[in-house]
Amino acid sequence: MDAARRTHRDLAFSVRIVKELFLAVDPDQAPFQQIMDQFRGLIERGDLRAGDRLPTVRQLAGDLSVAPNTVARAYAELEAEGWITCDGRRGTHVSSRAAASDRRDAMDTLQSEVEAFVASLQRRGYSPEQIAKALAQGLKRASLSS
Repeated sequence: MDAARRTHRDLAFSVRIVKELFLAVDPDQAPFQQIMDQFRGLIERGDLRAGDRLPTVRQLAGDLSVAPNTVARAYAELEAEGWITCDGRRGTHVSSRAAASDRRDAMDTLQSEVEAFVASLQRRGYSPEQIAKALAQGLKRASLSS
């Protein structure tokens, strides 16, 4: 594939990724952490695969309206955790190590997150029945909107 086609394909892919990313007004989670969590999710679900190119720091910062240092920090921490590789001028890509993790790891992560969420709700005084009912309603609403 020639360089022009590859660049166009990478740009189109980057645009698709950015459309899936969003930053919520969440006082409990910093923007760099939200970016990290969303990239982890895209990789765990298989939406991003080994070798897929990520947007540049400047491009993603501009698209998300955050400071470039915010994206740079997210990328640096994702790289330190083995999710992505940053290779200077060649760009940032999903690492083969991250994409090779099996579905069981993703399910273990999901289970841990759900348990932590439920525990936080119970500490706030909600009963298991109330939590189960709210989760079922939330899942139903989410599936209707997607």
